[in-house]
Amino acid sequence: MPKYPQTKLKVLKYNSPSGTININKWVPPFQKVKKGFGFVGILATDTETGKLQCHICGGWYDLLTTHIFAKHRLTSKEYCEDFGLFRSTALKCMRVRKIQSEVMFEMRRGHYKHRMKFQKGNKWAGNRKGQVKPIEEQNRYGICDLQVIDKIKSLQEELGGKTPPLTRVIDRFGGAFSTLIHNRYGGYIRLIKSLGMIPVTSSFTPKFSKKYFINLGVKAVRHGKKLIGHKILNQSEERNIYTYFPSQKVWKKAVVRELNKT
Repeated sequence: MPKYPQTKLKVLKYNSPSGTININKWVPPFQKVKKGFGFVGILATDTETGKLQCHICGGWYDLLTTHIFAKHRLTSKEYCEDFGLFRSTALKCMRVRKIQSEVMFEMRRGHYKHRMKFQKGNKWAGNRKGQVKPIEEQNRYGICDLQVIDKIKSLQEELGGKTPPLTRVIDRFGGAFSTLIHNRYGGYIRLIKSLGMIPVTSSFTPKFSKKYFINLGVKAVRHGKKLIGHKILNQSEERNIYTYFPSQKVWKKAVVRELNKT
């Protein structure tokens, strides 16, 4: 049997046979399943027995695929789509997976016809373009709706209940997190208003606006400079530009449009 690397798994207290489940590389908090059991985008695995919990009835099984088809008349594809799992997520315990892996390993090694190859652009790829990624993908990086809100509220608690400015959010979680907020919620201001927070404006940067950054880019181009953010913008401007543009690429397009007008 092939050897598997031994890694220490993260666990979470849960109503399971052993009292805890493995959460692997998923980042809490997680969204609970409505009218069911467990969490969306999470396949609850008991720490000691390795059994998997059915999201529908709450039972624990070694082979979830046979259970959901016999009991709930769902295929593995339908089950994964309903509960935000990857299509490639194995609905079977590690013990069964290792047994099957050993069998397939010997078959592929000894028989050429069993050596499966995926074609380029196949629909089972994890990074399939044009298809909506499941919540399990968001849980891996802590960017589902519940996790985004939890991060904002944790900063609010650190500031003694005050609304965290966008610059503070970018300093803690990075510019990509700011872009995510803009694309998903239409901007940071809309998000904090929906959470019942009062928007704040930094007293250090009252001059910044969408027009300010466009004019800054136009001026730089006319002086023979390239539109490269870290060469044109200072540290404060680099952080605040994402308040008005989801990315520097969008900002550059706005600058080019302004140049074409004049």
